[in-house]
Amino acid sequence: MNWGTKIVISFVCFVGLLVTLVYVSVSTDFYLVSDNYYEQELAYEDQIQRMKNVNSLAEKPDFKLLRNEGKAELRFPVSVMQAMEEGSISFFRSADARLDKEFDLVFDESGVQVFDTKKLASGAWKVKIEWKSKGTEYYQELNIVI
Repeated sequence: MNWGTKIVISFVCFVGLLVTLVYVSVSTDFYLVSDNYYEQELAYEDQIQRMKNVNSLAEKPDFKLLRNEGKAELRFPVSVMQAMEEGSISFFRSADARLDKEFDLVFDESGVQVFDTKKLASGAWKVKIEWKSKGTEYYQELNIVI
């Protein structure tokens, strides 16, 4: 094989690589973090205050992932739970927004709520806990891997 043939083969391989990269980049779906991403970005200063409110609590909520049992447990201190007006927890999957789950906070008498993680796809999740107590809003965010 002479050097001219080698140059043509190299050029054809390079063009094939470029065409493949263009095809992959065009056919990939990109999900925004949320549908109203820009509105949330403008209100992020309020979100920072909600996170500071959680840090100022004497007793904080506790989230545990019990992998062996296939469940997650959210435990609120009874004093915080009793003062709660409303609240929700979201399981946010950044790779696919269709897998997101949201639940209202409904505790048993000891301040525990259990979630079945067997119904959630394996991978990285963000857990977002929001609640309102005595007119003050709180927000806590955790990263988990199922």
